[in-house]
Amino acid sequence: MLATLGLATSALAAADTTPLLTYAATHHYPPVLQPATQATLQKQIARITFDLSKDPPPAENCAQTLGAKRFATLYDDLAQAYSNMAKHAEALEAYTKAIDCNPRADFLHAELAASLLDLGRYTDARMETQRQLHLGRANFTLYTLLTQLDFIDEHWADAIANARIAATMAPNDEQATYWQCFLWLAQLRSGSQEPALAKRRIAEGWPAPILESLQGKITEDELVDAVREEHDQPRQRDILSEALFYTGQKKLAAGQKDEAVKYFTATVNLKVVYFIEHQLATGELRKLVRPVGQKSNSPLM
Repeated sequence: MLATLGLATSALAAADTTPLLTYAATHHYPPVLQPATQATLQKQIARITFDLSKDPPPAENCAQTLGAKRFATLYDDLAQAYSNMAKHAEALEAYTKAIDCNPRADFLHAELAASLLDLGRYTDARMETQRQLHLGRANFTLYTLLTQLDFIDEHWADAIANARIAATMAPNDEQATYWQCFLWLAQLRSGSQEPALAKRRIAEGWPAPILESLQGKITEDELVDAVREEHDQPRQRDILSEALFYTGQKKLAAGQKDEAVKYFTATVNLKVVYFIEHQLATGELRKLVRPVGQKSNSPLM
């Protein structure tokens, strides 16, 4: 009898073709923004807002005024606080004001483009990013933004080129490995049978298991094991959201759209709003879940 039960249990385990989804459905995590964190961000916003009201910058030509860089820094800090709270419209407004005070700060333009992407204003985000490239301000962040936009717009030749540059320019092996994942997926989506990675060392730890899963070197069950090895709950939630997103992209590359929707939905449901994977999963769902006149279970509809 025990042997029979063991065989039945093994058969059920083997029948699970979406172990990441199963793991996500059976694990519950604390809110991404803990009350203490939210309170800290609110205090930061209140403090910066008070400083700006006490000594306000001019309504126009802020860059020409004394203390312009200080104003730009305050607006940048304000925008980042809003962004961490997923208040992207407020972040966009603050970044716009920061740029008015310090238009030559390349990083502010990149942050502005990222906020536009977060808001789903993909055309505007691309225009801002390409404007910076045309001005000779090419950097790692701009190529990561272009790669994300290429995925949303399904410009696979551009995605391959930009992801390869991003992986090459990344400041460390961990960051490089994420963009190697995008590079691999872009080639799959373009129909390539033999994707090739950029010449860059792969990270020793996470997110290497994601790339190995995309390459077919490990199974999805083994990817779940890699997630399970992380015992810090907030961190486990973060990497689970990443694993779900890239696996969803792998499903999409294989033509399994219904499965991909499930993985992207699970990514969004984890609410790791400060990760690009959350924003890109949101973008994919906007494209994939649009039955006119029909209701959807997607959190976006």
